[in-house]
Amino acid sequence: MNQLQGVQKNAEYYPAERGKLAAPFLETGTIIGLKRPFQVEKMVGGGGFGQIFRAVDMETKLVVAVKVEPKSVESGRIVLELHILVELAHSPHIPKVHYSGEIGGYNFIVMQLLGSNITDLRKFQKGRCFSAETTARVGIQCLEGLKQIHELGYIHRDIKPSNICVGIGEHKRVLYIVDFGMARQIRFPSGAFRPERPYASFRGTTRYVSLAAHERKEQGFADDIWCLFFSLLELAEGLPWKNVVDQDQVYHAKQLLLRNFQSRKMGQNFGTFPRALELIKRTETPNYENFIVILKSCSSRVNEWEEFEWDDHDEQYR
Repeated sequence: MNQLQGVQKNAEYYPAERGKLAAPFLETGTIIGLKRPFQVEKMVGGGGFGQIFRAVDMETKLVVAVKVEPKSVESGRIVLELHILVELAHSPHIPKVHYSGEIGGYNFIVMQLLGSNITDLRKFQKGRCFSAETTARVGIQCLEGLKQIHELGYIHRDIKPSNICVGIGEHKRVLYIVDFGMARQIRFPSGAFRPERPYASFRGTTRYVSLAAHERKEQGFADDIWCLFFSLLELAEGLPWKNVVDQDQVYHAKQLLLRNFQSRKMGQNFGTFPRALELIKRTETPNYENFIVILKSCSSRVNEWEEFEWDDHDEQYR
């Protein structure tokens, strides 16, 4: 099968669908990559625009993931994502890139294959919640990843449990931040910040974004950590607005929660997390270590080498 033969023509008949809801962009057996061939095995996931396929390097037999997006749909998203992934190749919490290219009407990135995302893994837990220790470990690794993203001058703008994936094999104790389609550079290599806009369009996922994002204010590094805070709260004990769709109602629910915040499961020290966040200005670099210390204090023990609660269930991509 040549490259163009493997492009799924059925996708053309699903104009209202996109991402994982659309027909597969690539057929099983499709060969992609001119200089380094990979054979597509099956679709294993997707998001709002793209689809994720499992594939095999035909030379080394390495099993990889392939992210595919249509060229016609915000093509700059996948180009930006590729740039960030390459720049962060040194980070242990960012998936490694093996190859990139195009096939037919699609762009693709071949990258490290990961396991399930945290949202899916939470569904296997009793009460659909994690322990304080697991929640703290998730937060610590995400803070380490965010620090490196922010050092590059970018903010992610869509940190949430479904964009945090676990590694597989020898990397099964490592968490990875994925999907940089909403990322934005806010600080240039010179150190200068991008000028603040009087009105910033909404970016992110309503359930997790900061109050500033709700207020259409320019986001800074701290806003990614606000998304992480609400994500961790959901992982540990759920969110009061989990069934609320209206953005204004979610905004007011967050305001109410933060007025006198206390966590039922993460302990009293977790209350200092949002209070520390509230003090950070848009162009200020957060003290990541301070937030890591807070999370470590929320559990009697945080052992990065122990098994996670989900280890028996993470078989989505195997």
